[in-house]
Amino acid sequence: MAFLKRSKSITGKTYSKPSIKPQNTRRIIRRYHLLITKKDAAYQRLSTLMGTAIDDSNVSQWNKSVEVKECPQEDELLGVSRLDKESLFRLLRKIDYEIHEKGGLQKYQIASIHGQENKRGSDSSKWLFDAVPHLKTCECRLKALEIGCLSTKNVISRYCETTRIDLNSNEPGILKQDFMERPIPAQGEFDIISCSLVLNFVSTPQKRGEMIQRFVPFLKPNGYLFVVLPLSCIRNSRYCDKQLFQEILQSQGFNMTNYHEAKKVVYMCFQLTGEGANKEAKYSKRKIHDGKAMNNFCITL
Repeated sequence: MAFLKRSKSITGKTYSKPSIKPQNTRRIIRRYHLLITKKDAAYQRLSTLMGTAIDDSNVSQWNKSVEVKECPQEDELLGVSRLDKESLFRLLRKIDYEIHEKGGLQKYQIASIHGQENKRGSDSSKWLFDAVPHLKTCECRLKALEIGCLSTKNVISRYCETTRIDLNSNEPGILKQDFMERPIPAQGEFDIISCSLVLNFVSTPQKRGEMIQRFVPFLKPNGYLFVVLPLSCIRNSRYCDKQLFQEILQSQGFNMTNYHEAKKVVYMCFQLTGEGANKEAKYSKRKIHDGKAMNNFCITL
């Protein structure tokens, strides 16, 4: 049975927005997270076997396995720690096929949209306005940039004139755009930047750092940056934790104002005060924790 079903009107016309049962929403999201987690584990094992760091930025140099048109089986994903080099490269091909060719990313986005609907209580921007309540009562309407936007109906739209962008726009009102290619304004343009579950999907540690640096020219002085990450990026990474993430943001002039850990994600709010900024600071890939079940989420500047 397919996960995604399209509703029909009484005339038989198909609506453009698919509906997903709650249990299928959870299943799609779990599957996508499993793919990302096991892709990371495959890179970690390959790096160990080959004696050099391998990730999205350089895997094409090494992966000479033939293209595949099949999705990975669950036993392949769960057995990644036992695979040899050839099998790992083949598994990476299968993971990319499911994510990019079989609609895995699109299904995940649609499931996330449903997860953000108020009836399911998961709109991450609601936390921001509860944590920083004065944003609700500003005399002038605030301007916000929502990166990786999946819905035009989020709470942020109630209080802000919102510019919504996403790499794979699924809905009218959301501009199809890569934030890293958005023209830098002559001066700060936005009071708020929302970056919910985006940084973790940026392909390399260096590009994540570049994205963080790029937030600065888009924000007005004392503007707010709202970041949501999977909790595992902060609590279960070899190369990142709350303290280091906070230090990296502070080097760019951001000071943390609010922090909250939920069951699976972490919500963070920063204000661009300029205090403690050190634009010359360098952050390399440095192991600060270790453990077999840990992931390799990392940010470098």
